[in-house]
Amino acid sequence: MKFSITSVLSAASAVVLLALSAVPASALPAAPAAVQNIEKRASEIKGLNNYSCKPAKGQRPIVLVHATLLTLNSWDDVAPVLIKRGYCVYALTYGVNNAVPGGFGGLNSIESSAQELSDFTNNVLNKTGSSQVDIVGHSQGGILARYWIKYLDGKGKVYRHVGVSPINHGTTLSSIVTIAKTFGIFYPSQELFDKFAPSFYEMVNTSDFIKKLNAGGDVAPGVIHSNIATKFDEVVTPYQTCFQQDAGVTNILLQDLCLLSLNEHLTMVNSNVVIQFILNQLDPASAKTANCLSILKGF
Repeated sequence: MKFSITSVLSAASAVVLLALSAVPASALPAAPAAVQNIEKRASEIKGLNNYSCKPAKGQRPIVLVHATLLTLNSWDDVAPVLIKRGYCVYALTYGVNNAVPGGFGGLNSIESSAQELSDFTNNVLNKTGSSQVDIVGHSQGGILARYWIKYLDGKGKVYRHVGVSPINHGTTLSSIVTIAKTFGIFYPSQELFDKFAPSFYEMVNTSDFIKKLNAGGDVAPGVIHSNIATKFDEVVTPYQTCFQQDAGVTNILLQDLCLLSLNEHLTMVNSNVVIQFILNQLDPASAKTANCLSILKGF
């Protein structure tokens, strides 16, 4: 899924204003009902969600959490690299509103999506016999685990958390939010969006959700946090809002690793530089320099 956008708002509007049919389901009998619903959309990525996989010594299962309007298959560049390295890798498509066509994820309230992540990850822990996971989250996916840890049952279950253009402190959406508020159309539009995609307004930098998420600090005690952002991000704006400000967090700008990297918000998960950054965060002992040469290398 390699494409770029100039405004996620226009794409989102087109999606939420159409209502055709639900995505067909195929349940996994051995999993709890909630997890069956989450995993009902088949993955196109070979080796993903393999519950016979047992993490090697020193490794934990890796859970990949996609961005808004994407699905688990958006990890089609990242997941195969991790699987090739011997990791047990899992991903879900969360937040699907069956009234919206296409099976896009990340539409429902972030609180409900965090519960889906909780159900999914607890199933991963149970089936792999692990006590903790590492999580890599893109955009909205970069904050679900934070909410799960802070307000649900995720405390102590995450060892490393890697955010790829995570929406940690909300967004002005390239100042569209600011302009909409100025002209008095921001709040009147919320009632419509909340019927199809309540997560959109929750991700605004001034939302009650963002305030609650960061109340008392923006890191989870005991979790190793790291984030990578791009200065060309048109969705999470300003891009500095991707970063967590508490001590001990690794915050990196993609262009500080490779000035030639032009990746914007959605294509961050297709960048070899970002993939090398992810690998380095998951296994610092085997870290290799993430720079412009990473663009040319294979994994």
